[in-house]
Amino acid sequence: MNQFQFPRFNFIEKCFDAGGEIYFVGGTIRDVFLGIPHKDFDLVIRGLSQEELTKILKKEGQVNQVGKSFGVMKFHPHEATDFEFDIALPRLEKSTGTGHRDFDVQFDHTLSIDEDLGRRDFTINAMAYHLKTGGLIDPFNGKRDLDSKILRQVFDRSFEEDPLRLLRAVQFSARFELKVEPTTLTAMQTHAPLIKTVSKERIIEEIRKLFFARRPSRGFDLMRQTGLLDLVFPFVTKMIGVLQPLKKNEDVYQHTMKVIDAGRTSVEMENAGDMEIMFSCLFHDAGKPHTVGYDPVKQRTTFYGHQNISKKIARRWLNDFKATTIGLNVDQVLNLVENHMFETKSFYTDRAIRRFVAKVGEDSIYKLIDLRIADKKGGRYPESMKGILKLRARIREEISKKPPFSPKDLAVNGHDIISLGFQRG
Repeated sequence: MNQFQFPRFNFIEKCFDAGGEIYFVGGTIRDVFLGIPHKDFDLVIRGLSQEELTKILKKEGQVNQVGKSFGVMKFHPHEATDFEFDIALPRLEKSTGTGHRDFDVQFDHTLSIDEDLGRRDFTINAMAYHLKTGGLIDPFNGKRDLDSKILRQVFDRSFEEDPLRLLRAVQFSARFELKVEPTTLTAMQTHAPLIKTVSKERIIEEIRKLFFARRPSRGFDLMRQTGLLDLVFPFVTKMIGVLQPLKKNEDVYQHTMKVIDAGRTSVEMENAGDMEIMFSCLFHDAGKPHTVGYDPVKQRTTFYGHQNISKKIARRWLNDFKATTIGLNVDQVLNLVENHMFETKSFYTDRAIRRFVAKVGEDSIYKLIDLRIADKKGGRYPESMKGILKLRARIREEISKKPPFSPKDLAVNGHDIISLGFQRG
């Protein structure tokens, strides 16, 4: 178990000396087995009361009791302030209602570690490692499930007790490429409507994590399979079955999933995985189901003006789900969605390129290029990149000349003109 070796901090030794038992738990154990590096650690400390534990920690570092009533605190040791520990006492939770705050939480430093693990969401998160003995506590065979790439609930009422676990299952399944075992999948389908009881801020945080997956589409496919998609992303459900003959006759949903995956990993992009780009990939064609038509002259399906409807859908959803709480620049997402249908002909004149940059903004222009690259990756000719890459190079060349893109970039302003004797206006 040498994967768990790390520097022995003073607070660890002090807790041991006071009679405490200290365990790595949950995501820390899972990530160690998966080889994911981090400096955030989840600990459960039993055998010490909250008062005793707090007294020790305050002498050894900075303590923030983020969940005092739950026996939870964040801790930064003086020895290494870049390390963060989420420290909790063993606790039991019992649902008392449908809301995510409707819990009877009992934290008790005398509870066994097995009792604490038994309240957790999935078996891969219900493991503990004893820091002193070096032993793995795995009462629900989480290591076996992790090795077998299986996501399994710990107990039958897991999703009822905290419906956010429905989306945690989605992002875990996608990020770690896990298959949801049948009983857990059935439970997700049964309890999917409970996601409506969860706050929008908590939901969008799980979506943010989903976008860290190499293939976020796995999560959207799971939401579609369980009924969550229409409850969280009704505009995505509307994409299903809206065919695009010019894109190998795939529907808008299939295309959007390819674009999202490309937005996460495409090597041609400069900002792959950027959150504004990821959400732009999701919304860029949201307006197509509302604008689908047929041009008898060109004899093809059309989606004229879909980018404008996409922008409206994006604004409504992002505001409703309070997207700024995850640090998302909503205005930039809307800008990218609105402008993603730009012409990519590489014979733009210098003046046309300057107008294009001025319209989109220097802070968004390269992300817009990345969005177009992801869009092309999900299209009919995913390897046809010469035009867009040449345009990006020409934009970079023009910006390097430092021309004025708007009045604020000019060397003189209105006050200077007035000082020369010209009238206002």
